Amino acid sequence: MEANTQRDEMHDRVVNFYVQNSGERLYDALLRLVQNPLKPRDEDNRFRVNPILLLLAIVFALVCGTFLFFSMVQS
Repeated sequence: MEANTQRDEMHDRVVNFYVQNSGERLYDALLRLVQNPLKPRDEDNRFRVNPILLLLAIVFALVCGTFLFFSMVQS
């Protein structure tokens, strides 16, 4: 019984949020998530990526590359 009440309350909150922020697009929300929190734009008004997310993406790419290299190349 309590789970249904919590679910209904959460649904109502989400609906109210989207009613209040109907002009916001998903692209804008995702852009805010990946931009640098300290300085989102540089002097030329170009987009700056969050350095932590950039580092995580590079490490993820290296791990995937290493995995693929050692799983594909077998002696």
